[in-house]
Amino acid sequence: MSLRRRSRIVAMQILYQIQLAPAPAPIVLERFWQSQDTSAELRPFALELVEGTTAHLEVIDTLLQDTSMNWKLHRMPVVDLSILRCATYEILYIDDIDPATSINEAIEIAKSYSTPDSPKFINGILDNIRKKHPHVPES
Repeated sequence: MSLRRRSRIVAMQILYQIQLAPAPAPIVLERFWQSQDTSAELRPFALELVEGTTAHLEVIDTLLQDTSMNWKLHRMPVVDLSILRCATYEILYIDDIDPATSINEAIEIAKSYSTPDSPKFINGILDNIRKKHPHVPES
């Protein structure tokens, strides 16, 4: 498994914990690094994904809500929501990653960590985002 995929999995796990924890994101992140045996090489990209996703969470969640017809974000499985948020951040804000790669990685992670229906659900939402919302320049 590639270093970037392993970093994406770590980012998804952290975003999952941030969603469920009654603590601020920096504290959740610190606790995660202390409790998990993650290699130091995974941290930079995982941290970029977590910090970028949380910094742009309002835009990302609005876009996900608008794109996921008939699904409210609070009704989505938290694993799926974490994967969607992270991949949406990649699609919108990271120039050096092809959106198709971000979508494929999200699908592969969903196959391992979520329900059998999740990969198709995630693919549909992310593909619509890719088509309708090209890269958003940093502000």
